[in-house]
Amino acid sequence: MSGLTLATISHSFSARRVLDTVSLVIRPGELVALVGPSGCGKSTLAAIAGGILKPDQGRILRQYQRHGMVFQQSRLLPWASARDNIAYPLTLGKLSRAQITERTHAAAQAVALLPDDLDKLPAQLSGGMRARVAIARALVVEPEFLIFDEPFAALDPALRRRMQDLVLSLAKARGFGGLFITHDLHEAARLSHRIAVMDRQGKGILGSLTPPGTPGARSEAQIFDFTQEARNHPLLHDLLNVDERAVTLDCACDTLGFQRCC
Repeated sequence: MSGLTLATISHSFSARRVLDTVSLVIRPGELVALVGPSGCGKSTLAAIAGGILKPDQGRILRQYQRHGMVFQQSRLLPWASARDNIAYPLTLGKLSRAQITERTHAAAQAVALLPDDLDKLPAQLSGGMRARVAIARALVVEPEFLIFDEPFAALDPALRRRMQDLVLSLAKARGFGGLFITHDLHEAARLSHRIAVMDRQGKGILGSLTPPGTPGARSEAQIFDFTQEARNHPLLHDLLNVDERAVTLDCACDTLGFQRCC
């Protein structure tokens, strides 16, 4: 079981209400893309789903034991090697050094990192390699559910597609469910079973759209046709038309220095 239920979640930063009674159900094994204009609260909801933020009110039901999270940026420790970045979550537990080494290598293999890559610092890695390390860090805890918070937004289109293909292959091989935050409709259509659309002011989920077929099995023609037709759907009006320059973002920083914008 790898489902997630977020029931009537509300949250505020200072005096600003970012989320207002948002409910979202992700069924076991389902990949759900959450879209909405910048500032609508997508990343805040992802942080709450991942346990990084505690909501002001609402209920979270997790039908799994472990989840992993991939952030908007790789958020790698700059002084640590790729190997040590991947292993970091395991060092917080009670595993032996041998167990940590074994699981770190397995996670690195899953994302096609080479042994030479593991000795490099983040500054020595390309953007795609840093993304692979970040995904491996999420996989190393052997999660049953993954949360992606716009992890590929800064990558060029060709590299973004390779990372999307990596997520699809991992989801197929491991059968995990997941929440994928994105503002890219094409990315949402490629990766998800279902696309949930958030209200521009964080006042709930407006509805959802379901692309034809299943993730990883859709043709590019199917994805193109779906996205072109969906652009005229009233659910996506704000996603496609809100002027992001007019949106004021309230941010919060956790104790590790991760900045999360709503």
